[in-house]
Amino acid sequence: MKIDNRIEKPFGKTAVFVGVVFLLTGTGMLLNGAVIWGILVVLFAALVVFTNSGIEIDTEKYEVRQYNKWFGLFKTGKWKSLRAYIGVTLVPITTRESMASWSNRVTSNKKTDYRIYLVNKSRKPAFAIKTCPTREKAQNSLDEFSIWLKVPVFSVKR
Repeated sequence: MKIDNRIEKPFGKTAVFVGVVFLLTGTGMLLNGAVIWGILVVLFAALVVFTNSGIEIDTEKYEVRQYNKWFGLFKTGKWKSLRAYIGVTLVPITTRESMASWSNRVTSNKKTDYRIYLVNKSRKPAFAIKTCPTREKAQNSLDEFSIWLKVPVFSVKR
């Protein structure tokens, strides 16, 4: 069985919003005849908007791969053996994004999600294999991964 989980967008929410604006701008440029500039702007915007990172697990071959999916089409990443990892754990992650306007007003967003990590042999989280919005969903997914990968669940010291 292959498990494929998208973890996050590497450029962040603000850059993705700007990418959507650039995508619309590039489309307008193409329609108005500025073909070369329009293509360049659309390609740049597509890179920012559609690129994401994730994890792919092959339970039959017992391998894992962290990947970047460029333009939403091409996956790059190397397969590694899951034998280097001794378990899974659940870690709450809080991300903050701040943006300052020209009038020096700061707008901040704070978001907490729960990520399931593979645990390496030194009993530390290695990398995320799934992102969940709530603790209950994360706990259920943690139990599923423990069963699928046949590894124990660890608790991480904070």
